[in-house]
Amino acid sequence: MSKLNERGNSKLKFMDKYIGIPLIFMLGLFRKKKKELQRNPQNIVIVMIAAIGDTILLSAIIKELKLLFPNVAITLVCSKGNIQAAKNLPQVDHMIKFDMANVLGSFFLLRKLPEYDLLFDFGTWAKFNAFISFVIKANFKVGFKRKSMYRHYIYDCITEHIDELHEIENYRNLVRALGHRLLSLDPEFKVSSENSQWLNPKRKYVVFHMFASGSHKMKKEWPKKLWFELAQRLMEEGYTIILTGGKEDKEQAEAFVQLIGGFQCFSLAGKVSLEETAAVIKEVGAIITVNTGVMHLAAVMDAYIVALHGPTSPERWGPVTKKSVILTPNIKCDQLLSLGFEKHQCVLEDGCISTIQVDDVFEAMKKVEIGEHFVKTSSIL
Repeated sequence: MSKLNERGNSKLKFMDKYIGIPLIFMLGLFRKKKKELQRNPQNIVIVMIAAIGDTILLSAIIKELKLLFPNVAITLVCSKGNIQAAKNLPQVDHMIKFDMANVLGSFFLLRKLPEYDLLFDFGTWAKFNAFISFVIKANFKVGFKRKSMYRHYIYDCITEHIDELHEIENYRNLVRALGHRLLSLDPEFKVSSENSQWLNPKRKYVVFHMFASGSHKMKKEWPKKLWFELAQRLMEEGYTIILTGGKEDKEQAEAFVQLIGGFQCFSLAGKVSLEETAAVIKEVGAIITVNTGVMHLAAVMDAYIVALHGPTSPERWGPVTKKSVILTPNIKCDQLLSLGFEKHQCVLEDGCISTIQVDDVFEAMKKVEIGEHFVKTSSIL
């Protein structure tokens, strides 16, 4: 089977809709639902093959499960898209990579696993996740029900996935559906002590994360000309700019560095691991970023965050931290993205995010410099 990209793949979404819906419905008819859950499960498997940000948010739920069941062993089924984040979740005991380049082999591997006491599927819309959950042997299975997604038929217990909630609250509700009270713990990401002291302590730094991912990627990115203007103003204040990003962003990041010129801007995009990126963000302590997985990474690193939101709601996807300023467009967006791939039209060529002013971002960064506490512009949690 040919390799399937895991994000923004129209072929995969077509198959998920037109093959996945009838398949999951039929499998649900033949699976006998369980009504009782083992009181103290000894092993739990979690299905999460989504992106980096979702996986970082999931870490908070895994911490809750470890408190609820102190002796439990937790296995995480992940994918190429989130394995870098998954391997740095300290509460995960075992990790299994689902290989999109070898789908049949991956299903065979999952089927050979011993039976788990409890399965959680944190996928919100994809029937593919539901099929993975069906293949894995587990005594009791829990997953999301979502309007018009028709993916919930194979679970023993379901809870509604709600657009008006922050995603971490939806995740918490999946565990609450079993009757458990949670402590609303924060996400966590482990960074080795080896990844420290990257920077010259005599210089001021700020991280720029300019790159979004997934569907509508371009509409979630602040225009490069505005990043350029912001960089010029911050460098005049003595800042050195560090660009972060993935391998797919490397070329664009290098081009931006060349455009800036001089020694006050350099790129780590595509050159360091996610853990090393986290270490840099932690050491710098301040980041300006679009709404993407690195924004959530910065939150768990306790960095000050200036988060630039375009067609995404801060209440739905904002950073889980008290140390952030959230800047939103100066015009009302016709339709905010909830799952990320919905149809979205914008009257502005550069997207509604382009109406965020450089002055506002610059002033937010000045608050960091003088040590002011950030005040959130939304009430996420």
